[in-house]
Amino acid sequence: MDFNSEKYFVENSDALTEAEKIQFAKDLIELERQGVVEYRDGRWVLVPGVEIEETPDGPVARFRNKKEEGSN
Repeated sequence: MDFNSEKYFVENSDALTEAEKIQFAKDLIELERQGVVEYRDGRWVLVPGVEIEETPDGPVARFRNKKEEGSN
């Protein structure tokens, strides 16, 4: 079984236009390239060490500083 066969497919996406589905897939590819998310066991998850911070401009992915992790 290939768990990656529909990696960039949006389930139950009847409400999205074709252009929105394509943009969604492009956004996932970019987040994956940046190391923010990974596809594991048939679903998208944040990579360990990434936290989402709410800013006035919207959510931003932040990578935890390795030095901070060691001091906890």
